[in-house]
Amino acid sequence: MSDRSFVRFGGLAGILLALTSWSAVAAYYTVAKAGADPIGLQVFQLLYGLIAFWALFGIVAVYWVVRPEGEAWSFFATLIGVGASLGTITSSFYGAAVIREVTARPELQTPAATPTDPLSVMTFALTGLWFLIANLLLRKAAFPRLLVALGFISFADLFVGFFAALSGNASVLTYAGIIAGAVGGPLYWLWLGILLRRRA
Repeated sequence: MSDRSFVRFGGLAGILLALTSWSAVAAYYTVAKAGADPIGLQVFQLLYGLIAFWALFGIVAVYWVVRPEGEAWSFFATLIGVGASLGTITSSFYGAAVIREVTARPELQTPAATPTDPLSVMTFALTGLWFLIANLLLRKAAFPRLLVALGFISFADLFVGFFAALSGNASVLTYAGIIAGAVGGPLYWLWLGILLRRRA
């Protein structure tokens, strides 16, 4: 085991994150959105958690690549990103567990907001903050400008989603989630994953 092998695996995790994200979007629009199939809803929640799991490796790999550009800022971004990923994982698994319990016991009353991700702080706000800091560092590390621009677009989209969650604007929140989950996020991680594997 070496640092180089971890960065290569982090690149692979970025590629897998993109593929998992597209699978989650497909699951949402085919089996989860209608809400009639509890198994489909659970599959969507678990795929969403898997996205955050892959992100853990990608985030640490990015830290290893950009830390010469700013040790303190790269470490701070990593703490933010890992915290956001862990919060998203627990939120997703909580959602899957709630669906299972409500299916078994329909009389249960469950809150719409998860205790591990209130008002989308983890999935939108902290993830967006990681995108902002990480891409400032990636720009200094001479990564492609278009990739960095895509990262800044993802940051802006995530913060729009966060403020939509704060204001209770469900439609804007949904659109922000679609852009982040189906377009910006997967394309960014696919490209970044390939570059991380090359740089390793």
